[in-house]
Amino acid sequence: MIGVTLGSYEITEKIGSGGVGDVYKAVDHLLGRNVALKFLRPGLADCAEVVQRFHAEARTLAQLIHPNIAVLYCMMREEESLAMVMEFVEGRTFGQLLDGGALPAERAVPLLLQALEGIGHAHAAGVIHRDIKPSNLMLAGNGCVKVMDFGVARCLGTVRQTRDGHMIGTAQYMSPEQVRGLESDARSDVYALGVLAYEMLTGFVPFDSESEYELCRAQVEKPPRPPRELAPSLSPELEKVILRALEKDPAHRFPSVQALREALQAAAPLGLAEAGAPDPNALDTHFLATPARVDVSVPPTRPPTPVLARRSRLRAVGMGATLGGLGLCALLLGAKIVRHAPAAPRALPVGAHASAAQPTSAQPSPAASLAPVTQAATAAPAPVTAAKTRRTRMASTPKHELRSPPSTRPAQSAAQAPASGGNGWVIRRE
Repeated sequence: MIGVTLGSYEITEKIGSGGVGDVYKAVDHLLGRNVALKFLRPGLADCAEVVQRFHAEARTLAQLIHPNIAVLYCMMREEESLAMVMEFVEGRTFGQLLDGGALPAERAVPLLLQALEGIGHAHAAGVIHRDIKPSNLMLAGNGCVKVMDFGVARCLGTVRQTRDGHMIGTAQYMSPEQVRGLESDARSDVYALGVLAYEMLTGFVPFDSESEYELCRAQVEKPPRPPRELAPSLSPELEKVILRALEKDPAHRFPSVQALREALQAAAPLGLAEAGAPDPNALDTHFLATPARVDVSVPPTRPPTPVLARRSRLRAVGMGATLGGLGLCALLLGAKIVRHAPAAPRALPVGAHASAAQPTSAQPSPAASLAPVTQAATAAPAPVTAAKTRRTRMASTPKHELRSPPSTRPAQSAAQAPASGGNGWVIRRE
């Protein structure tokens, strides 16, 4: 697979193996970033149960968005290869951190608090991990802890994917109910986190054996060795928190990861109880302090008093009356303007008689005979040939001759007055 390019992802190296697949580092040339590709092993692609489990892990990761959980970008299929494209975390696993032995409480507790933040977010979303162990937790270069590999996780309320009596998880970190193949819940993750805390603070797991049978029997029947026997510098408060998380009966453990986190933070060494941040020089990295939980709930609003409610109603009624009065005034003013507006002159239809436009009893003045008129009217329509003759005569007559010269003849009567036509001057025919 090294050197193979799938889509925009070029595989550069293999970084690990899981229960059902292998994990490779790849370069996303499209976005210019490193990603982790988790492939389903080719030999398992034909197994419907394994493929279903692989899809279930992808759906689980898709709903978990938190700074302490590795992000799933997408899922891709390339021919017969099925892979998840995930956030690539540059750093070391908790297993690699523990290769040198136990960690001081000042360094271990802040890392545990971050892991509890991520697992708590998954529980709030209804997802239990069921396989918490050092190899599934990574410390990034910026000091942020990332929870990895939800391959055997299950959403609360869904049907189990395994048969009753079948163990799910890693034997050294499995709760007694998981060893027995019984139903597991968030308290199973609390037990696994107790085993992790025991190992980080003492350098040893509570139960270990070369025989898987003896190991599972010890998980169910034997009490763990007190942590202070292995790490005398450990405080009694931290020991008490760890032993309660390792109770055989789930009812005696912490009821939730949040309760475990609060107890662990309260038992942390002085200086870490409030900030929850590790020594910035530890592990040669800059650690991100786990932010304190902030209550963002909205306080309930007080109901309005009767006096304020009555004032609000009166204010609303007054505003409505004012707007109504303004609207009525605008309507009345508009009606008055329309009523007193001057009427536009009506145009006479073309061909109407001149007597319809002028009173018969009126005597036109000389000035009126020379004024421009708006309509043309004749007593009777002339023949087409006569109209052509008149237009030809008018076109050939100079413009200054169209106005009749002053005449010494007496003024004509209203009945003998020539008709006016067009938009030009009155034309008198001799």
